[in-house]
Amino acid sequence: MLKRIPIRIIWRDKAHFLGIISLILLASFLYIIFGALVTNIDENYKIFVNKYNQEDFHFLTLFPIDINNYEKKYNLQIEEKFTWDYEYGNKLIRFFSIPEKVNKPLILEGTTPKQKEIAIDPNFAKANKLKIGDNIDILGKNFIISGYVSLPDFIYITKNETDLLPDPLHFGIGIMNFDDLKQFLSSVPYRYYMVKGKPSNLDKFKEDINSRYTLLSLVEKPDNFRIIVTEKKMENAKPMSYVISGMVLVISSILLFIVLRRLINSMHAEIGTLYALGYERKEIVNIYMRFPLYIWLFGAIPGGIIGYLYSKPFIDFYVSFISVPVVQKIFPLKDLLIGIFFPALFMFPSSYLAIRDLLKRNVVEIIRGETEKGFKKKFRMEFLNKLSFRRRIMLKQGLLHPSRELVLIVGVAFSCLILLYGITAKTALDNIVNHTFKNILKYNYMYIFNYYQNKNEYPKAERFNTLSFTILGTKAKVSLYGIERDSNMVVLRDNKGNKIDLKGFVISQALADKFNLKEGDILKVINNIDGKKYDLKIEKIADIYVGNSGYMNLNEFNKTFGLEENAFIGLYSTEKLDIPKENLVSYFSKEDIIRAFRDTAESVNQMLQFMYIMSFFLSFVIIYILSSLIVTENRKPLGIFKIMGYYNGELSSIFLGFSNISFLIGFLLGIPLYNAFIRYIVLVFLRDMDFSLKMYTSFKDIFLSFIILFLAFLISRYLGRRKINKISPNIILKEQAE
Repeated sequence: MLKRIPIRIIWRDKAHFLGIISLILLASFLYIIFGALVTNIDENYKIFVNKYNQEDFHFLTLFPIDINNYEKKYNLQIEEKFTWDYEYGNKLIRFFSIPEKVNKPLILEGTTPKQKEIAIDPNFAKANKLKIGDNIDILGKNFIISGYVSLPDFIYITKNETDLLPDPLHFGIGIMNFDDLKQFLSSVPYRYYMVKGKPSNLDKFKEDINSRYTLLSLVEKPDNFRIIVTEKKMENAKPMSYVISGMVLVISSILLFIVLRRLINSMHAEIGTLYALGYERKEIVNIYMRFPLYIWLFGAIPGGIIGYLYSKPFIDFYVSFISVPVVQKIFPLKDLLIGIFFPALFMFPSSYLAIRDLLKRNVVEIIRGETEKGFKKKFRMEFLNKLSFRRRIMLKQGLLHPSRELVLIVGVAFSCLILLYGITAKTALDNIVNHTFKNILKYNYMYIFNYYQNKNEYPKAERFNTLSFTILGTKAKVSLYGIERDSNMVVLRDNKGNKIDLKGFVISQALADKFNLKEGDILKVINNIDGKKYDLKIEKIADIYVGNSGYMNLNEFNKTFGLEENAFIGLYSTEKLDIPKENLVSYFSKEDIIRAFRDTAESVNQMLQFMYIMSFFLSFVIIYILSSLIVTENRKPLGIFKIMGYYNGELSSIFLGFSNISFLIGFLLGIPLYNAFIRYIVLVFLRDMDFSLKMYTSFKDIFLSFIILFLAFLISRYLGRRKINKISPNIILKEQAE
């Protein structure tokens, strides 16, 4: 008969326990879905890059090098890669020769291309409805799609290294037999070499290459945006999954502790009677320990199963987003077991603590409820006597139960953090399109020559120079630009919107944030080509968050870095220029970047909507559980107040009013927590990456977050008030008489 007590109580107070079960289910679901994702992507990524010989660095030269000589001299694997861009309409496929030693292609489906065949990446194929076996016309020549391919050095598939998002609808990659590819290569503007292994002295290697073949650029693996973005996303996913699921789990365990503590204290007479009837302490403990057992069975196990079932579509979505190929399916047994059994490590101890103190007392004390009486007597709070009766009761409801209010504060703060992260992420992406690319970077096309030019043959275009540096003492790379002093293509402004007069050295706000730089500081950098060191004094900070960048006027730039007076490497233009491709290293259209943001907006919105729903649900469940708990444990006082003539609305403000204060404190606490969290991401995860987003909160973001969470608060309070409405004074009097 005793074994039925937990089920009857759970059914009677189903609002409390259903909320806790939901939170446990959510914690297990989140851990397993993220754990399965991270495990599959991480393991497949390691297999992919090792088995298919991912490069350690690549470099570009103006002239072809002696590969055999340098392989022997520096003990390296070096392979030349040829590339050709095929444009049709507004789409572009970048074809590569098929590597044999470094960055070997993985054929995901189909076969390696033979004569008159190509293989393309699956995301581009899916977006453009291309299938294996389809024919594709390339400049009047017919090719057959033989398969889908993935390349170890092109995991994050972006058209340009400066692009932030992939655009599979308009850009893809492919491989082609070299005999077919060379018929489209009318000229080779530069030579591209992939390298496996690292020279003992990389600076000496660069100097050697530069002196003989004119080194245009050298990019190490940690600086390769198309590789490192994938690794950084995986690094971020691990702690995020542990923090989110762990926080939900801790909150739900504390809620279970509070609910059981209040439940047991309200049942002191029943427990004392069981003692008096001869039941032992061990038997009573076993009965009440069934509460966490049932919650674990109904919450963690279904959550684990649902998380595993939904992990496959989630993995497929994420894999398509970062282009990590699934080399083999990995069953996440470890994550599944942790996701299911880890909640028990929190729930059972918290439940035991809830009943331990009560069972230390003797039978008479338990029957009389001395624990609760002693608690209330100890904390009379005479300092509240000067306040009105209603306000005094309201404040006592919160101050007598600080753990309950602390859970509400922490839950709301955590929900606020998640919500602000989603809202500001969307705002940051919109800011890049609507502010950076429209108000600051006003050019439509950027062209980079394969060698320095001295004469601008395109009067409507603006000259610029660029060099890549490493910040001294770090791994962080920074791109420095020399632009026209009165440039109309790159309009630099400070954080007040005032146009910056380009005298001296100006850095982006993103760079300043990462390294805590301010005006007047000295930035020490090393040239990535010749290894020379420079000390640059920061004159101004520009309101740009796209990446680690610095700016000088072109004349000062050339003078500082030892270039010819009129030398420039590239052109900015609002119109498309007719420059022979053999003279260019690269070029891109700003519209391609904006279009990539728009095309990926739906995927980004899906992730953000998930964050909105989760934060709303989390705050709603926490507030509702605590509100219904307050109503349940105050049924008798509420009934008496109703007899005295108090209205339901007044009783709601008296008994549930303190949660208004806790909600507001939680929300206000969530804002600095979010700012600290973003600061940590910028300084730790993004510090060494040439990438950043303006993720700081605005009043609009805070207001929108408040509206969403306040809506969850109002709904939960409304449901709590409905419970007050249902309390009948007649039933309370009858219970008192009995």
